[in-house]
Formats: sequence, structure tokens, C-alpha cells
Amino acid sequence: MTASASATPTTSDADLVTETAPGLKKGSIGAFGIVFFIIAAAAPLTVVVALFPVIMGDGNGIGVAGAFLAVALVLLVFSVGYVAMSRHVTNAGAFYSYVTLGLGRPLGLGSAGLAVFSYNAIQLGLYGGIGYYTKELVADELGLDLPWWLCSGLALVGCLALGVNRIHSGARVLGALLIVETAVITVLDAAILFNSSTPVADYSLEPFAPTTVFAGALGVALMFAHASFIGFEGSAIYGEEARDPKRTVPRATYVAVVFMGVFYAITAWLMVNALGVGGAVAAARTQAGDLVFVISDSVIGGWMTLVFRFLIITSMFAAIVTFHNNVARYLYSLGRQGALPEALGRCHPRKNSPYVACVLQTAMVGAVIVLFAVTGLDPYRDLFTWLTGIGAMGVILLQFVASVAIFVFFRRRNLDKRIWNTVVAPVLGIAGLVPFLYFALTGVNVLLGTDGPLAAVLVGLVFLSLLGGTAWGVVVRYRAPHVYARLAVAAGDRE
Repeated sequence: MTASASATPTTSDADLVTETAPGLKKGSIGAFGIVFFIIAAAAPLTVVVALFPVIMGDGNGIGVAGAFLAVALVLLVFSVGYVAMSRHVTNAGAFYSYVTLGLGRPLGLGSAGLAVFSYNAIQLGLYGGIGYYTKELVADELGLDLPWWLCSGLALVGCLALGVNRIHSGARVLGALLIVETAVITVLDAAILFNSSTPVADYSLEPFAPTTVFAGALGVALMFAHASFIGFEGSAIYGEEARDPKRTVPRATYVAVVFMGVFYAITAWLMVNALGVGGAVAAARTQAGDLVFVISDSVIGGWMTLVFRFLIITSMFAAIVTFHNNVARYLYSLGRQGALPEALGRCHPRKNSPYVACVLQTAMVGAVIVLFAVTGLDPYRDLFTWLTGIGAMGVILLQFVASVAIFVFFRRRNLDKRIWNTVVAPVLGIAGLVPFLYFALTGVNVLLGTDGPLAAVLVGLVFLSLLGGTAWGVVVRYRAPHVYARLAVAAGDRE
């Protein structure tokens, strides 16, 4: 479809939709740096090692490969409107700013509450995973029986150290870790092709058949497949710190989504065929978090399995750092605008990092880690599975609200006349995310192993974070109108 070029905003428009408050270091990260942050948040090796078994065993079985393609397609369409809006909004609050511009300040604060809750939940799940895998590796290789929470605590300290440092330091670390983990997954894929007991000529394409993909506990499959992409919002979160954000943000977003979708689908398809179409589901349920290690042992050897066991830890750490940065920048943006204590809006005088927000975010997740440790809950089955799933559900809801906001934003403002980018794609994104949200809500009992009070509480927290933030926006509107007015200036809401 041919559309006219985007209209150039007037001076007043640009002033309204771009934050000018100083703090974050401008031009400190390029397109590839943003891609590293996005894919590091998704943690490809963590997805392959920790989430593939859950999707296969508890989700749609051998249809896991097709589930990744379906999710990638929906998110790619969603990204069209998302990056179109990023051309007019350069703000560390990302979804918060988008929803504020499209649907008003109260719901904007609600979306910020939902984002902070969801990203914190996912990061907490990753702390459970890194504690579990580190404990197992140290016990097997060194004979030391360390508590999982100690391993998680060490990761917590390391994450905070990187968070308060300049953003490009974290980008270098994440980039190096991402290259290594992507390389070893590629080696595994090649080994399956050449060393698997199943000849390539006999590989089945059944994992991509619609009747296979849309089967079983589809909600669990879509929720965890969707969780495997979470982090691509980082393209807009780092817009204030990006070089030429109108170019780097769209490029980074599209590259990351396409790369992850294809990469995950191919790897899942190869793994299913290596296990055998008839035995993959049973193997996933039996081996759980060790499934990839079993495959690696059979097609490569024990030495590669040791490499995998080490790199799953670094992969989770890379994702932890990225989600820490995401939450810290939401808190920073809200503090800078006065919606939260203004101390959160302070940047380090030398490092230009939101160090107060970094400390608060670390304290929040640290408290929950202590709670899980004291109650004796399992770091993988409980902390990792529960919270990454619930966090993914929250992000699906967040993306749905943002899609509506993006559509409304372009209807109210004559900034972009491209029909596909500002009308068709946002509507298709909304339509694609609705079934994701429905299946996630209806499949939560499979995720948690119960449909009792626990499920109700965790799902309730997702919606409570949205409603609570919205209610806070209404309170601010009537009790602190000067703060409410600052939100309008900072986020660009002209209403």
C-alpha cells in the first residue's frame, strides 16, 4: 500500500513530544547496542534451555516451533505502529509515554505501574533460574552445596554494579555474552543436523502444521513464546540515549524481532526432530530444565554440555541486567516528572545513570528473593516458572493497551499520514494480541498447576498494577494539579 510521507512536526509539536530534562547521556548507544540490549533481555540461551521444555511439556507440544513464528508475526505487526510513534516520542518511559499521549495521563500512569510490575516479575523469575542453574553447576563441578539464594544474591550485586555504571559499559558486556550464547546455540543446531540419529531427510515439518501449533495448552505456549521476545520495547526506552533515534529505534526493533522469531523457530524444530516427533513431549516433561543438556550429550558430547551449563548462567545474567535497566528507566522517568518521589529522577553526576532508581529496583527484587528463600519455594518450578509467566501476561496486556493508545494518538494528531503504519498495523496488532491475552488468562491454571487462590492472586496482581497506577493518576489530578500539569509537559499530552 502506498502512503504519503510522514509529516514533519512543527516546533511546538516537537517540544511537546520530546523530553528536554537533562540527565541521561545523549548519543551513548547506537543501533547495534540497542539490538544487543533487546536480544539480551530475551536471553536466547535461557529461552532454549529453560523455556523450550516448558512449552513442549506443558504447552502445545511439538508445535513449539510454529508458536514462535505466530508470535513473531503478531509482534512484527505491532512493531510497525510502535516504531512509527517512536519517531515523535523520545522518552525513557516508552509505553508509559505512549499510553499517556494516546489515552491520557491516568491510564498512562497505570501502564507505567503495569510495566514496572511485569518487568520486575520477569527479572525475579530470572533470579530464580540463575540461582537454580548456578547451584547445580557448582555442586556437580566443585562439590559445593551452595544455597540458590546466595547465587541469586551475587547476581543481584553484579547487576546493580553495572546498572549504576554508564550504559555503554553494560552494552559491551551484554554484546559479548550475546555473541557467545548465540554461537553455541548455532553449534547445537549444526550438530543436530549432522550428528542426530534421525537422518535430515526424515525430519518432519509437522511442528509447523496449524493443527499442531494450535493444539494442547495453547495459552501456556503463547505466553512463554511471547516471553521469549520480551525486551524489544527497549528500543524506545533507550531513545533518549540513542544516536539518531528516529533511525536506530526502528532498525533495532525490526532486526531483533525477525532475528529472534526465525532463530527460535529453527532451533525448536531441530530439537523436536532430534528427540523424535513421537517422544519429544515425554522427554520434555521428564528432563525439564535439563532437556537441552540431554540433546547436547547425544549430538556433541559432555564437554559441550558443560559449556551450555555455564553459558545459561551468563545468559540469564545478561537478561537480568537488561530488565534492571528497563525498570530503572521507568522509575527515573516517573520521578523526573514528579509522579513518584523526585529523588528517583536523579542521575549520577559523573556516570549519567539513574542510580537512585537502580538502587530502589534492586531493593524491590531483593526483598522478594528473600521471601521465596525463607518460605522454601523451589527456584525453578516456582520462582522462575510462575513469575516469568505472570510477567509475560502483564506485558501482553501492556502491549494491548499501548496498541490502542498508538491508534488513538495518530487519529488525534496530524503527524503521520502513512495509513499502514498508523491505522492498519495498530488495528491488526490489537486483533493479534487479544487472543494472546485470552489464552494466557485461560491457561494460567496449567502454568501454576492449580486454579485456586494462588492463580487468582498472581493474575489479580497484573490487573491491580494497571488499575492502581490509573487510580494514582486520578488522585494526582485532583490533589496535586501542578504535578499533573508537569506530566502533560513531560509526556506531551496536550489535553
